[in-house]
Amino acid sequence: MRTRNSVASTFVAVGSLMFGLAVAAAPARAQDLPLSHVLPDLVLTEIVLQRGLIGPPHQAHFSPLINEPDNPVVEIVQGFNAQMATQFATFPLGSSTGGLTYVFDESVGTFRRGSASFGPSFAERALTIGRRKLSVGFNYQRTAYDTFEGQDLDDGSIKFYLRHQDCCHFADPATLTGFSTTPLTGSDRLNPPFKGDLIEAALSLKATTHTTALFANYGVTDRWDVGLAVPFVRVNLDASVRARILRLVTCPAAFDPALPREACAPDTHTFEYGNPDATQTVRHSGHAAGLGDVVLRTKYHFLRIAGGGLAAALDLRLPTGDQDELLGAGGAQAKFLLVGSSERGRLAQHVNFGYTVAKGRVAGTVPGLASTALPDEINYSGGVEFVASSRITLMGDVIGRTLRGAGRLDLVRKSFEYNDPTLNLLGLPGPGCGGFVGGFTCRRAEFDELAPKPGNLTLLLGAGGAKFNPFGNWLISGSVLFPLTKAGLRSRLTTVVGLDYAF
Repeated sequence: MRTRNSVASTFVAVGSLMFGLAVAAAPARAQDLPLSHVLPDLVLTEIVLQRGLIGPPHQAHFSPLINEPDNPVVEIVQGFNAQMATQFATFPLGSSTGGLTYVFDESVGTFRRGSASFGPSFAERALTIGRRKLSVGFNYQRTAYDTFEGQDLDDGSIKFYLRHQDCCHFADPATLTGFSTTPLTGSDRLNPPFKGDLIEAALSLKATTHTTALFANYGVTDRWDVGLAVPFVRVNLDASVRARILRLVTCPAAFDPALPREACAPDTHTFEYGNPDATQTVRHSGHAAGLGDVVLRTKYHFLRIAGGGLAAALDLRLPTGDQDELLGAGGAQAKFLLVGSSERGRLAQHVNFGYTVAKGRVAGTVPGLASTALPDEINYSGGVEFVASSRITLMGDVIGRTLRGAGRLDLVRKSFEYNDPTLNLLGLPGPGCGGFVGGFTCRRAEFDELAPKPGNLTLLLGAGGAKFNPFGNWLISGSVLFPLTKAGLRSRLTTVVGLDYAF
């Protein structure tokens, strides 16, 4: 009875401590702008032109959030930001089962090890920890995101193209007379012709997350475990955008050295008066730290075979992390999991199949657009463990997640129409876009840009590592996670170290 009360008291104490830390962990940030707003702010609002010396102002004509939320670049930025927010907050945590498992041997009246293996790190096995047994521990993982959909994040490879917003137009484009503010569509948007300029915004982003997760797992019976994981997260973002004006119309000489520089309109669409080649760089950096999304866990081992069997598990991820600071997913998630495992000799295998039901909205929604729903997930994983010795287990896993309806952003070749005055200068005018005549020829510029694509987003990770039992009931673990596809936001290598103890 004393042992039972002691273990129960220890479990209550550990649980109280972890929840106390969770309540006390108020998020902290080192900047005024929430991290989930950094990218939309940089690309969609902070690229501002210089005020011209004559004529109407043009400073914010490429800032679509002011009055044109249906500008194509807005949806692209929204999709990128939603994927970043979702994948930051839902990156896999460690396994719920302690590395040391026990079963009660009635023949000798005491507990013995339930498995020679110390189990996987990022998947589940059917075995439970054992009646009135408790394991506690922590792990630390560092993830530095390097690529998005196969494009490097930190070298300006990812580019957004800002179209001129529909501010005004001539009522009669043939005679350049009259004036109207009625919105236009299609090639009519190029009225007046200076709307044919573009701004290329090249993104450089360094994004790193540091997660320290505290774990506790308790065996209510020989078949039933309960547990929790309390993650503390730090997110570092350093983002900059280098903006370059593609003056296709207002300075065609910038793209054709054979044309005289006098062909430029120095007072329209520029970052520096008189310098058509000037660029602008805007930057935001900062960090946020605090409690992530707490996970409550339970598992029931309903079919036993030697070294494994079948189990059903449930993980409840609570929306305790600050979603505006990318510390949490912004909603509740319930993951239902079927677990199968077996062990023979030095080799153990496990497979997991599950489904995650999500409720909530993703942070960082661009103003003017509907917020993105937190996606449901199809979960699957499988792997093996090799018992190298009584104190060392080696393990490898493949971890899959299919985010339903999350969509993709594919890099595609796009065409952009504009009214080109260059051919008129060479004596070769043609029909203009949007009904323009006499001096403008409708031309196309091509560039590579991300494009939203509906459907599912499948993320595959490989995991490899080892667990070491130095003495007693202590376990030290080390693992690495690496992507197996180019989809989504990726880290070339995530490192994980952990320590746990079984009572």
